[in-house]
Amino acid sequence: MAGVQRRRSRQSPVLRQKHVRLLSSKFLAHVTPGRDPKQVIYDVEGSFSRRCCKVYDDKRCPVAEIKCKEAAVGGVTFGADVFRLVVEPQLDTTVAMSLVIMLDQMFGPR
Repeated sequence: MAGVQRRRSRQSPVLRQKHVRLLSSKFLAHVTPGRDPKQVIYDVEGSFSRRCCKVYDDKRCPVAEIKCKEAAVGGVTFGADVFRLVVEPQLDTTVAMSLVIMLDQMFGPR
């Protein structure tokens, strides 16, 4: 389990993510507050390796989406490191980017 911390200290992480990719699960990860690992605040589903993921809040509303970046002409796709991160207003962009970083640590190239 990895976490995002405010500072390099002994404080509890602000968020934790848990890798849940099971054969029967469509979720890549569950994100919980650092203080309560049983309360899921975000679910991530899709395929991070194909840069095709959605992040849902606890009410199952989409709050962010990771998409492959395509060229405007010809539909050419770029490499996996080039993607679009679409964030809804109710999600802080720093939280969205921290989720991308955690997903990259979990599912990125080794």
